[in-house]
Amino acid sequence: MTVDDEQNDEDPAEGPVPCRYAWAELDAAGKAKLWEELEGWVGWLRHRYQLGSRIPPCWWRHEPVIEELTALMAAHTAAYTCPPDEAQTPREDLTAWHTQWLWPSIERLTRISDFTSCRPRDCGYRRHKQSTLDGLSDLIATYAARAARGGA
Repeated sequence: MTVDDEQNDEDPAEGPVPCRYAWAELDAAGKAKLWEELEGWVGWLRHRYQLGSRIPPCWWRHEPVIEELTALMAAHTAAYTCPPDEAQTPREDLTAWHTQWLWPSIERLTRISDFTSCRPRDCGYRRHKQSTLDGLSDLIATYAARAARGGA
């Protein structure tokens, strides 16, 4: 088999796949694994940076916070891991993680989730249904009909 044969074996219809941090795309086993990883990482983060007052114990009940902390963990993984042959090479990614990701994310947490009603042993987070104005389904149907006719 040649290199060209190997390349031809790939299905060109296969596009990008969701990464392992994409909660909405994970099955139960994937979610369990990510929860375990996130729990440990957030525990480390809260302790290491003394963020108990900024990331309360009920962080895991706040859906937007879960997404933000997952993204932050992914960015941390990207900054702090490297190929074995580069492990001794100085990297600026570590500083960038702090200045571009960690501290802006911590500031953003208070804007995306209201922790004011949360107490050390009680969470005040309540999920609210987010409505969409009528007419979106009609708009989508209009564009689908145009596409079926070959229009723009």
